[in-house]
Amino acid sequence: MSTLYWHAKLAIHLWSTTVTIDGVTTEFATDSRTEYHRASSLVGEQAVIESLLQDVRESDVVYDIGANIGTHTCFVGKRLRSGRVVAFEPMPTNAVRLRHNLSANVPIDRWEVAEIALSDEDGIGSLAIRSLNYGEGKHSLSVDGELDIDVYRGETLVEAGRYPSPDILKIDVEGAELQVLRGFESILPDIRVVYAELHHELSQHYDTSTEEIETYLRDHGFDVERLSERSDAYHIRATRSQT
Repeated sequence: MSTLYWHAKLAIHLWSTTVTIDGVTTEFATDSRTEYHRASSLVGEQAVIESLLQDVRESDVVYDIGANIGTHTCFVGKRLRSGRVVAFEPMPTNAVRLRHNLSANVPIDRWEVAEIALSDEDGIGSLAIRSLNYGEGKHSLSVDGELDIDVYRGETLVEAGRYPSPDILKIDVEGAELQVLRGFESILPDIRVVYAELHHELSQHYDTSTEEIETYLRDHGFDVERLSERSDAYHIRATRSQT
């Protein structure tokens, strides 16, 4: 379809689109085709967001790791009262839009944006950039990426007092999910629920597999269930075992 078509379609929405899930309505800026698709379709993750909202308690601290433009973050923030959502997004263009969307939907005392990546080591990493479009979701940590970024273990940030310890993790980091989880290892017993998108092929780029990620969670006291599946990836919900 032509660029003119998309400009006309976005103009109909006044450069924004409104989405309602489980009685929670959120408005997202949509100034590009990529953003419009991500916000209006939720890239097929509506069932995941519905499940996440059912797990969120008003006082929870939620880490959205790989927050992009905030399609999950904004819904979570609107569920909170005394809690807080910390949105981790190292790509500057997405972080700009993330702040805009959060500001439009959620009181400022319920959210914070961290322009850093999480992994199993502290230091400087590089981000491979897929495109500069708002809403692009294929950026990933790489040894030869174009953008230098700060990288931290989750437990380092908590122990330093930069952010409160999380009750829930949502992870979407293009194959590096196990590295993120290992960065929380010492505080995993305090985490109640983990949502993650696991990528069959992309996990291999980090010398791991989706099976290894699931095993890691089970070995650390979680029950794991699959929420949705497509050819290249699937979503899991991991909850703290009761036994």
